[in-house]
Amino acid sequence: RSKSRDRETGRGYQTSLDEMKGGVDFSPLERLSAWRAQHEASFDVERFSVLLAHDNHRMRKEMGEFMADALFEPRYNISLDEERELALQRLRALARAGFISVKDFLTNPHRIFAAHEVCGWSDGSAATKMTVQFNLFGGTVLRLGTERHHGALLDKIDSMDAVGCFALTELGYGNNAVEMETTATYIPEIQKFHVQTPTVQAQKYWITNSAIHAQWCVVFAQTIVAGNSVGVHAFLVRIRDENMKPIPGVKIEDMGHKMGCNGVDNGKLWFDIEVPREAMLNAFSDVSQAGVFSSSIKAKRDRFLKVSDQLLSGRLCIASMMLGTGKLALTIAARYAATRLAVSETGESTQPIMTYQLQQNAIAPLLARVISGNIVLNYCKDRWAKLLPASRDGNSDTWREAVILCCAVKPFVTWTVGETVTVCRERCGGQGYLSVNRFGSMLGFSHAGMTAEGDNRVLMQKVSKEILTMISERRQSVLYPGVSTESMSSSTSQLPKVFLAGWQRSVLVKREALLIASLIKKMGHKKGTEIFKVWMLEEADLVQAVAMAFIERLSLDCLLQIEANNAQNVSILKSIRALFALDCIRRDSGFLLSKGVVCPRVDYPAVLEGISTLCSTVSSDILNIVDSFGIPDHLIAAPIASNWVAYNRVNNEGEFPSLAFPQSKL
Repeated sequence: RSKSRDRETGRGYQTSLDEMKGGVDFSPLERLSAWRAQHEASFDVERFSVLLAHDNHRMRKEMGEFMADALFEPRYNISLDEERELALQRLRALARAGFISVKDFLTNPHRIFAAHEVCGWSDGSAATKMTVQFNLFGGTVLRLGTERHHGALLDKIDSMDAVGCFALTELGYGNNAVEMETTATYIPEIQKFHVQTPTVQAQKYWITNSAIHAQWCVVFAQTIVAGNSVGVHAFLVRIRDENMKPIPGVKIEDMGHKMGCNGVDNGKLWFDIEVPREAMLNAFSDVSQAGVFSSSIKAKRDRFLKVSDQLLSGRLCIASMMLGTGKLALTIAARYAATRLAVSETGESTQPIMTYQLQQNAIAPLLARVISGNIVLNYCKDRWAKLLPASRDGNSDTWREAVILCCAVKPFVTWTVGETVTVCRERCGGQGYLSVNRFGSMLGFSHAGMTAEGDNRVLMQKVSKEILTMISERRQSVLYPGVSTESMSSSTSQLPKVFLAGWQRSVLVKREALLIASLIKKMGHKKGTEIFKVWMLEEADLVQAVAMAFIERLSLDCLLQIEANNAQNVSILKSIRALFALDCIRRDSGFLLSKGVVCPRVDYPAVLEGISTLCSTVSSDILNIVDSFGIPDHLIAAPIASNWVAYNRVNNEGEFPSLAFPQSKL
């Protein structure tokens, strides 16, 4: 029997009934080896791994190896207090080993994003605390503060001897934080600011690290000087003393148990405290001893955007750690599907479920979408880093590109990961429902990512708004990175047109253009409240569609660029690119068919057939693809991704194999 025939039927993987009868245990690891032997990689796995990781390869590898310590083994049936302490100890171990530093923002910001992705393989709570400690809190002190704030504090942030939090969101003011009610009123007689929470809805809400672990807080407040509001500014405020007791004038409440990420100690903060004038983070605005306000930023709203700028890099941090989670979910599901046997054509349970079209058609498109998210996130990180000087120099027009990219890629990646975790959980059946197989924690983590650092839907509104602004300024060309003509060439191809990059891109470009034109027409020359009515009350779906069309088209462009520059892996890249593009077309088929962009009688049936063909092609390489994610076995840490038969020989009580939780060496 030929290997290709075996791939079609799965017969090459059928397990002898002798393995399952007569007291002989079936071995998932042997099945995993058999699958690999039958499906030799069609591409260079090591090169593909380097391509996806993008940067800081040695640091990623060393961090993954470091996390082989027992401290990072998953634990489930533990108390809320234990879960929080575990997340803190894990993050502290990584920080003190030097895998992340707030000062990386000055020298190698990609290293910070890399640390978030690797941490996302292990513990969503630790990763969440990481992004607050090193990006939101530490990054804001670094960027908005001056030497009077930096001093020894930056080193203590790195070692986590000083744990901080970021108090922007209020109970009544989340996405409209610029209207927050917390005030900081300057009192020149004592040269202090009175920071005050005037109402219940003004309490700082969902503040990560604040309930238990933080000693410091960056507090955002409406700043009042000489009776005048000068906009929202940030203040470095001590909230606990050396004995971890709340500072007088600071009230801290624990928000308790959540649907996920319970290692994160979210809290509520109330203030009625006087802080020194020097507590104001004064890189761009300051108040003199006499009470004279000065700022290099003229408009109050622009001051708010400047002080909250760290949210942009935060969106890249969240997308990075979510990407790690999506890769983990796919790895676990693929390994299990290659070893879980079910009904074959003989009626016996001898066929791996990964050979079923049902399994392939569910998982493969999401695999392609996660990889597309990986590639476009790499592009966004590069552009953000390159454009960062424009933000420091106050060039808002140039910086707008970074705003669009960060606001688009976070929703794209987090929605993709949420869908991926959900589908992978389902395709693993009852095993996927066990906590020890990790999908439950990943699902809660993915939902946190959809909301943190800006609700996804609100961010997509921001994307569409900024795109229209760039069009009005005739600067939209920067949103279209160059696409290789070689990767678009189809002159010698014998494939149906739906497989061709040129046709796929033309469909996504036309969709984006039609949606933008429609939104511009709807907006017309409306002003003031008329704009709000159209944007928020009448055309919300259209606004969302414009942003999604943009990020999907950008993702395709990034894939085409990578495809053109990676000859060793061009075959697998073409399959992933084509599957991603056709899946985008299928997802928005109603619009594309109604507008005549895709022919219903010829093109669309070919799209559906093409997806099934590509799902089969990609699935034959699925273990090789997930191997390229580079996740060490000790961080995959799910029984169904390994020897799940041996795991169930004993009464494991739903915990990871090291039931005694051996003492960590860290």
